[in-house]
Amino acid sequence: MTRIAEAWRRVPTVSAKFLLILVPSLVVAVSLCSALFYYDRYKDLRAGLREKVAAIADINAAALTNSLWTFDVPAIRNVIQAIGANRELVCVEVSDDLAEGRFVWPGSDCPAADDALVERRAIRVQKLQVGTLTLHYSQDVVREQLRQEVMNTATLLLLMLAGTIAAALAALRLTVGRPLGRLIASILEAERGGHEPVDWGAADELGRVIQAYNAMLARLGQEEAALRKSEQRLALAITATRSSVWDYDLHTGHYWWSKEFPALLGYGSSELPMTAETWSSLLHPDEAERVMAESRRRLRDHAMAYTAVYRMRRRDGQWAWIEDRATAQRDADGRALRLTGTMSDVTERVRAELDLAHERNVLQVTLDNTDQGIIKVDGDGRVVTANRRAAELLNIAPEVLSGNPRFADIVAIQRRQGEFGEMGDDPDLYLSFGTGPGGTGMAATGAASDDGFGIPLGEPAGMIDQPFTFKRRRPDGRIVEVRTNPLPEGGFVRTLTDVTVEARSAEEIFNAMQELERAYADLKETQASLVQAEKMASLALLVAGVAHEINTPIGIAFGCATHLSGRTATLAEAFEGGTMKKSELAAYVATAGESSRLIEQNLTRAAELIQSFKRVAVDQTSEERRRFDLLAYLEEVVTSLGPTLRKSRHRVAIACSPGIVMDSFPGALSQVVTNLVMNALTHAFPADSKGHMVIDVDETADGEVEIRFADDGVGIPTENLPKVFEPFFTTRRGSGGSGLGLHIVFNLVTQSLGGRISVDSVPGDGTTFTLRIPKTAATASPPTASLTTTPVSLEPVSLEPVSLEKEPA
Repeated sequence: MTRIAEAWRRVPTVSAKFLLILVPSLVVAVSLCSALFYYDRYKDLRAGLREKVAAIADINAAALTNSLWTFDVPAIRNVIQAIGANRELVCVEVSDDLAEGRFVWPGSDCPAADDALVERRAIRVQKLQVGTLTLHYSQDVVREQLRQEVMNTATLLLLMLAGTIAAALAALRLTVGRPLGRLIASILEAERGGHEPVDWGAADELGRVIQAYNAMLARLGQEEAALRKSEQRLALAITATRSSVWDYDLHTGHYWWSKEFPALLGYGSSELPMTAETWSSLLHPDEAERVMAESRRRLRDHAMAYTAVYRMRRRDGQWAWIEDRATAQRDADGRALRLTGTMSDVTERVRAELDLAHERNVLQVTLDNTDQGIIKVDGDGRVVTANRRAAELLNIAPEVLSGNPRFADIVAIQRRQGEFGEMGDDPDLYLSFGTGPGGTGMAATGAASDDGFGIPLGEPAGMIDQPFTFKRRRPDGRIVEVRTNPLPEGGFVRTLTDVTVEARSAEEIFNAMQELERAYADLKETQASLVQAEKMASLALLVAGVAHEINTPIGIAFGCATHLSGRTATLAEAFEGGTMKKSELAAYVATAGESSRLIEQNLTRAAELIQSFKRVAVDQTSEERRRFDLLAYLEEVVTSLGPTLRKSRHRVAIACSPGIVMDSFPGALSQVVTNLVMNALTHAFPADSKGHMVIDVDETADGEVEIRFADDGVGIPTENLPKVFEPFFTTRRGSGGSGLGLHIVFNLVTQSLGGRISVDSVPGDGTTFTLRIPKTAATASPPTASLTTTPVSLEPVSLEPVSLEKEPA
C-alpha cells in the first residue's frame, strides 16, 4: 500500500491522476453494464430462436399430415427441403410410424441429441399419429448475431469513452488546470517577492480557495506594508528620540549597538569598537564604579528589566546624560544569558528636571511671601505643597505642613483646637480627601479619631469632584475665605484668604442695597399711582365733556316737552268747557308735531353722543382688542375732547382716508391721542393764541399705519428732545404737569400697540409726533378691566361734532 501511495505521488500532473482514476473506473463500469446487458440479450435471442423453431415445427407438422397419410414421398421431400431452407436448422427428420420409414435432410442421419437442440412434433390424422417431425437446430446464428452486436457496441463505447475522456480533460483543464496553473504562478511570484493576485472568479471549491488565497495575499501585503511602516517608524523614532539599540551576549562576550549610539556621542559609526570595554571607558569617572556595580548586581538578581541614568563623555569633551533601559533574557535557573536594551540621550530632560527643581524652590519662596494661603493635596489625601500663610490661617505649625501629613489629620488637629466652632457644620468635616471611597482620609473611612474628634459613625462622606467656596469664622473673629478646586489626577488645590475687612464691607453694602430696594419699590408704587391718576384725569375730562355735550339737546327736548304740556293743558280746559275751536285744535296739532320732531331729534342726538362717549370711556378703562374703523374712531375721540377744545381757541383737524380698519387695542390708541392733544394744549400754545393741531394718517405697504400728530406751537427746545419720553420730565411742574403724559404715550405705542414713536421739533415752528402702528396687533394684551356695555339701537342722524374740522384725506 505504501508503494502504491509513493507511485501515486510521483504522478507528475493532476490530469494524469485524473485519467488514472477515470479510465479504469469507466472501463470497469462499462464492462459490467455491458456483460449484464448482453447476458440478458443472449437469453432473449435463445428464447426467440426456440419460439421460431417451434412455430416452424407446428406449421410443417400440419403440412405433412396429408402427404404422410397418402405416403406422397415427393411432397414429403419438398416440405422437408422447404423446412431445411431455414439456416437455424441443422437437420430435418420425418418418421412414418405406419410404414416405419424415415426421411432425413440433408444427409442420411441427424446428429445425436447432445450435439444439437431438438424440437419434435407429432403428425396426426384425426387423432391418429401417423408420424413425427423432428427439427434439429443450432445456436450459431444467435452467437453470430450477438458477436456482431458486441463488436458494434464495443466500437461505439470506445468512441464514447474517448469523447468522455476528452471532454473530462477539457473540463478539468478549464475548471481545475487553468486556475491551478494561475495559482501556482502567483505562488511562485510571491516567493520572488511579488503579490499578484490570481485572476479567477468562480463559485466552486477551487474558486473559494483562490478567493481565500487572494484575501490572504492581500492581508500579507498589508501586513508587510504595515511591517515596513513600523520599521520605518521605529527607525525614525530611534533617530528622533536620540536613541540607539544595543545587545550584549553574556556567554560569548559579544557586544553590539546600532549606528545611532556613536552618533549620540558625536562619533562616527566606525570610530568606536563594539566592546564592553569601550562602553565602560566612556562613563563619567564619578559614576563609573556605581554604574558597573549596579550592572553586576542586576545580573545576579532575577529582575527582567532595569533602568539607569548616567553620564558619558562626548567626543567634544562634554558630558551627555544617557538613560539606559535593558531587558534580561534568563534560563530556567534564572541566570542571565543576554541583555538587550536602548540608550537614549536625556541631557535636555535632566537639565529640565534640574531647572524644574530650581523653579520649585523659587516657587516655594514666592508662595511663602504671598498674602494668600495656598495648599495642595494629592490624590492620596496628603499635603504636598503649602506656604507659611496657609499654616498661619489654618493655625497649624509650618513644620507639620512641610512633613506631608494627611489632610484628614490636619482637619482633626483643627477640630481639636476648636477652629470649627461648636456647630460642627464646616464642609471639611464631611468630605473625602482621598482618591475615592477607598481612600485613607478620615472622612473617607467615617471613623472617629483617637481623641474623639472626626465624623460620627454612619455619617455620609463626600468626595471633592467640583469647585466650591465657603467662609470660615475663626475663634479670634477673623473670617477666612476657603476656595477649593479639584485636580484632574485627583486631589485638590485650596486657597485661604483673610476677608475680614471685605466681609464687613459686604454686610454694609448688603444693608444699603436693602434700603435702596425698599426706596425703589416705594418709587414704583408712586409711579403706578401717578399713572393711574393720569388715566382717571383723562376719564374725568371725558365725563365733563359728556355732561357739556348732551346739555344742549337735553335742554331743548325738555323745553319742547314743557311747552307741549302747557298747550295740552290749555286745549283740555277748552275741550271740557265746550269752548274749543277748530282753529285752536289745528294750532295744537301743528305745535304738537313740531314739538315732537324737536324732542325726537335732540334726544337722538343725545343718545348718539352718549354712545360715542361710552365707547371711548370703555376703551380707555379696558385693554380689549377689537376691530374698528380708524377714521370714525379718531372722530369719536376728538369729539370727546370737544368741551376742552371749546374752552380754548385751538382746533383739531383729521386727515385720514376712509376704510382703514384696524384690529388692535382702541383704548390704548384713545389714550395716546388724548395725551398728545392735552400735551399740545398745555405746552405748545402761548396764552390767547389760536393754534392748530392736525392728525394725519397714511397707510404703508408693510401693513402699518403712520399717524403724524403735528401742531404749530412754540416747539420743543433741542436739549429737551431726548428727554420728552422720560417719566416725570416736565417743564410745567409748578403748573400741574406730572411728567407722565408722553411717557404713557411711549409705553402704549411700543408695548400695547406694538409700534414705534418719534418726535421732531424746531423751536418756534411746532412739533410733530410720528407713530408707526401695525394694522393688526401682534399679540393681544391681557385685559385689565372688563366693562360690559349694552349698545343703544337708535336711528342714525347725521351730526357734525363740535369743534371738529375735517380736511380732505
